[in-house]
Amino acid sequence: MDTEVKPGNRKGKSNYAREFKRRLAVAACEPGMSVSKLALAHQVNANMVFKWRRDLRAGLLDDAAPALPALLPVVLAETPVGHPVI
Repeated sequence: MDTEVKPGNRKGKSNYAREFKRRLAVAACEPGMSVSKLALAHQVNANMVFKWRRDLRAGLLDDAAPALPALLPVVLAETPVGHPVI
């Protein structure tokens, strides 16, 4: 079994390697893949695989650090004369 588990900081909680989470999440995204069967084969809870899949789609399991928000320039148009500013 290739499940990589490190002891967690709380009793009963395991820490899985990021690459392991990413590998299972990618496999869970394949068409026709049963998340429950995938989780059972790797001895993890199916709810965790579903969460890892959501995290993958949100970009949280990427190897690179998350990109910082970009700042965009803003140009304000002048208010025409005679129009009230709200």
